[in-house]
Amino acid sequence: MHKVINITYETETEFMQQLEEHADTIHNNTLYGIDEAFNTDDDNAFIAFLNDDSVMAIPKEEWLDNLDHTLNYFISTEEYEKCLEVNELKNKLSNS
Repeated sequence: MHKVINITYETETEFMQQLEEHADTIHNNTLYGIDEAFNTDDDNAFIAFLNDDSVMAIPKEEWLDNLDHTLNYFISTEEYEKCLEVNELKNKLSNS
């Protein structure tokens, strides 16, 4: 399930700090956003709002690469059920 977040920042350093602070939510939104976009035939997966005036989204052609990063994150945090979900989604995307 998506948790809608707004990442606020003024500098690139602040942006990177916000990405680290919200890493868990971003990776969950990557997993569930891509799944939702696939199921609704959307070409972009919503991840987060940026400074209230734009969105962070993943275009369809980058879904598998981003899922690889998300899988590595869930392995590092030992969230193995999420790893299974990521692999199932990757298989679903690869077989479509």
